[in-house]
Amino acid sequence: MKKIIALLMALALMLCFAGCGEKAQILVAEKESAGETVATTEEEFKDCTYTAVDTQAKALMEVSAGTADAAIVDYVMSIGSIGKGTDYEDLVIDGDGYSEEQYGIAFRKGSDLTAKVNEIIRELVASGELKTIATTYKLQDILLGTKESAAFTKSETDSDYDYVMNKGELVIGITYFAPMNYTNDQGELVGFETEFAKAVCAKLGVKAKFQEISWAAKETELAAKNIDCIWNGMTITAEREANMSVSIPYMQNKQVKVVKAK
Repeated sequence: MKKIIALLMALALMLCFAGCGEKAQILVAEKESAGETVATTEEEFKDCTYTAVDTQAKALMEVSAGTADAAIVDYVMSIGSIGKGTDYEDLVIDGDGYSEEQYGIAFRKGSDLTAKVNEIIRELVASGELKTIATTYKLQDILLGTKESAAFTKSETDSDYDYVMNKGELVIGITYFAPMNYTNDQGELVGFETEFAKAVCAKLGVKAKFQEISWAAKETELAAKNIDCIWNGMTITAEREANMSVSIPYMQNKQVKVVKAK
């Protein structure tokens, strides 16, 4: 009988920690990101101690430092940030990933600029220029950007297109994470999103101005016209499409769990 009770207790303990796993008892993700949604809703993480951090880069830093056991981050970020030849050679992806998603660019609700940018995205895809940019950052295999959308028609009132063209610049809200937007060894802002945005702005005939924002405050910054768009690996969701004007999807993504290599 004592052996049976001991076995039952051991089984109960195993079940208690099965969701989080031996290496994922402390879990981190960027606040209000798709990674946070995975961390707080996936059944396997229900027993984890979850902590939100300011950025995905901070999430990786926590795992590398040993203050967290796992981080949920964008797959595209893992491509440029972990493994051989990166700052986090000691980190690896654990599992196949979660939450298949697509990236889009967010403009103000009802913005006529969205349709114009959609046209340019398709032009960049057709010419091969977007693939060339993506190849630099090893992202060519997850490119999208050919979905049809409404033709551009300039709004007669409160035109975002006119607003941006009159300023001569598009203020782009970003956070810093490789390979999307980051600074190189020379202190220059580079990355897939950086080059992509510059290519679109060149066709618009305006300057690309990049402005760092708090990801948690991105919608507020956009509505207040502190920025003109959110262009930083933003996952398209029904809620965001209801509250903002979102471009056609240009990249496929998913969330992945990152842990220390064994």
